[in-house]
Amino acid sequence: MPTPENTPQQDWTPETRDAFRRKKRGKNLALLAVLVGFVVLVYIVAIVRMGANTPGAS
Repeated sequence: MPTPENTPQQDWTPETRDAFRRKKRGKNLALLAVLVGFVVLVYIVAIVRMGANTPGAS
């Protein structure tokens, strides 16, 4: 396990901070898209399954 004495130090210049935030925001938006897609998929499957249980459905 690395100790604080032998870990490399990160200099957070405004440019590196902005690059880090852009990269993090892109990952967060991708995760949001995946989660919203999953919710929509579950919703559609639930609606289809409920519709198949109605009387008169073939």
